[in-house]
Amino acid sequence: MPLHHHAFYCLLLILLSPISLADNIVHHDLKITLQPSKGIINVEDTVFLPNEATSVTFKLHKNLNIEYSPGVTITSIEDYDNNASVAVQYYQALFAQPKTQFNLRYSGVISHSLQQISQDYAGDQIQTPGLITSNGVYLSAASYWFPRMDSAYLTFSLQAKLPEGWQLISQGQSIENGWKELSPQEDIYIIAAPYQIYQRKTPDAEAMVYLRSADLITANNYLDATEHYLALYSKLLGTYPYSKFALVENFWETGYGMPSFTLLGPTVIRLPFIIHTSYPHEILHNWWGNGVYPDYASGNWSEGLTSYLADHLLQEQRNTGADYRRTALQRYTDSVKSQNDFPLTAFRGRHGQASQAIGYGKSMMFFHMLRQQLGDEIFIKGLRHFYQNNLFKRAGFNTLRHAFEFVSKKELGDEFKQWTTRIGAPSLKLSNVAIKKIATEYSMSLSLKQTQIEPAFSLYIPILIQLEGKEQYVEHIFQMDQKEKTLELTFDTQPLRIMIDPRFDLFRYLDPSEIPSSFAQLFAANKALIILPSLASEALKVGYKELADDWVKRAPTLKIKWDTEFNSLPTDRAIWLFGQSNKFLSIMNRSITAELFHNQSKHLALNKKLFPKTDHSFAITTFNPVNPKQAIGWIAADSVSAISNVSRKLPHYKKYSYLVFEGDKAKNIYKGKWPLNDSALIFTTLKGQTTTALPLTVKPALTYSYSSMELESD
Repeated sequence: MPLHHHAFYCLLLILLSPISLADNIVHHDLKITLQPSKGIINVEDTVFLPNEATSVTFKLHKNLNIEYSPGVTITSIEDYDNNASVAVQYYQALFAQPKTQFNLRYSGVISHSLQQISQDYAGDQIQTPGLITSNGVYLSAASYWFPRMDSAYLTFSLQAKLPEGWQLISQGQSIENGWKELSPQEDIYIIAAPYQIYQRKTPDAEAMVYLRSADLITANNYLDATEHYLALYSKLLGTYPYSKFALVENFWETGYGMPSFTLLGPTVIRLPFIIHTSYPHEILHNWWGNGVYPDYASGNWSEGLTSYLADHLLQEQRNTGADYRRTALQRYTDSVKSQNDFPLTAFRGRHGQASQAIGYGKSMMFFHMLRQQLGDEIFIKGLRHFYQNNLFKRAGFNTLRHAFEFVSKKELGDEFKQWTTRIGAPSLKLSNVAIKKIATEYSMSLSLKQTQIEPAFSLYIPILIQLEGKEQYVEHIFQMDQKEKTLELTFDTQPLRIMIDPRFDLFRYLDPSEIPSSFAQLFAANKALIILPSLASEALKVGYKELADDWVKRAPTLKIKWDTEFNSLPTDRAIWLFGQSNKFLSIMNRSITAELFHNQSKHLALNKKLFPKTDHSFAITTFNPVNPKQAIGWIAADSVSAISNVSRKLPHYKKYSYLVFEGDKAKNIYKGKWPLNDSALIFTTLKGQTTTALPLTVKPALTYSYSSMELESD
């Protein structure tokens, strides 16, 4: 496999240089000293080239001063401002005679403040290209802390001198005072801080946890999860490609996946659901993204595939895969409009809700549809083939297509082209349903129309028909490649219920009848207004105003008004109502049925459950009764501390319709989605009579039972 091939030859390069390699791999032998209190890094780098050369060019952070390079003439060529946040110097190293290695020593300050990059206010997305502080160190290739050359890949060994009590982590395998990685990489990470380290050997790799303060319970929980998910994905996809996997606590809120470790923020780590949602996602990235590298020029497929085999697979194992898919489709329906849509081949990374709905959600649904078409065994076989043949290489959607075509012996060009290069989504309308009894048989006909403005998509639409006296649905896959098409079927018994894509197996816009109100709609709204409560206590008014101001900083299109500034609610935008005493709060009682919601003087009733208003906070959504296309959200807290904590947690619950929190720390104690009326894509044939719907059978989750199959190389 590529791992063994590259590791072997990189080792020969280090020991027996010079040597010629087919692959353009540069090896760095690094010795670094960190002075976090001063923001300083000192580096000695022995650079091993893949071939003899008389000169090389490289880029280095402009603040890093080259102190010496024996036997080498270093010349500054030009500034290379490829990133406005990082000043980069372009250098040429000239050798008196051809060399396969040279030495550099340089030092300087790297300090780039944390910057918000999100395009909305649904939670902070903060990043830095590089930062050395007394609170912690974060360096990557984006900070140009090591000489970056026009090379496809690199390998490295790294030894570090740190302040007493500090620990450094990077990708790869632990060595004395450092790390090494001899498999081809695209980056060299340095993360350092005063850490408490916990570790455990597992059959697949060493599990490690780096926490900024001692916490044995949290550490053991993550060590258990690491062992479990390494085993799951090794059996499903193939051997884990690194010697360890580590959970590392960062000093700001992040959710980064690096080769052989993940860097999570202190709050994120301790959210109770993260360990079995986002955490396995980061582990799986070592197969997709940090094992097989995305060819970003042709689209980042790794986020969608990782979401499908982590987030979605875990929901499938809990029999809630259909709900997860509906949430993904709802996010796309709520967030993506013609002005912010783009094809999967243009996805590079997440920078807001629309890009997440496309790059994660649409991509995840594409892989789900591909699985439905090929079947589980061929789908898994294709994934394993793709992994085996592309480990530590760059690969794009076309390489994925080749892998699935190779194992299935089917031509998949049209499917890949449609779902990865087109924008938009199909939108379905059911009409003209007719049931006729002819002799002893029943003839059923219906029309399906694709109502989107764009041309027709080629679709495989699941249709479930409930028949009188039958205990299971009849399932029919309706192939449709035009804007409108009629289906005709004949049955021995009377059809009672017809459901179009009830398990949400098809990537499409949801019909409004399939969408409950949610916080995602509010966060995704192009225009939104925050209305503050003028009758709240002075302390709460200050707290609500600070929250509103913070949101506006992150989303300048947001507007803020007090409830005394107008007499009726606008209907052309999403509305946030803040506070128990908000003037417009009665709209919540008018727009949500009393069985589901009733705002009383001292209690709030949700689904016939009573919650006292003291020591509790609430976040409730509904649709504007005058304009149901616009969502309304209400946030009410009992203390200033609770306001801040509810705001911080709310983005983690975007898919929900209502939330109840307890105490100043805003512990979530109740959450849910409003129930829906019958979908417009469900037709009940016996009008005026009650037709009890059969329960939907749950399809089995992906399994690694096929993982022992032998794979043929290309």
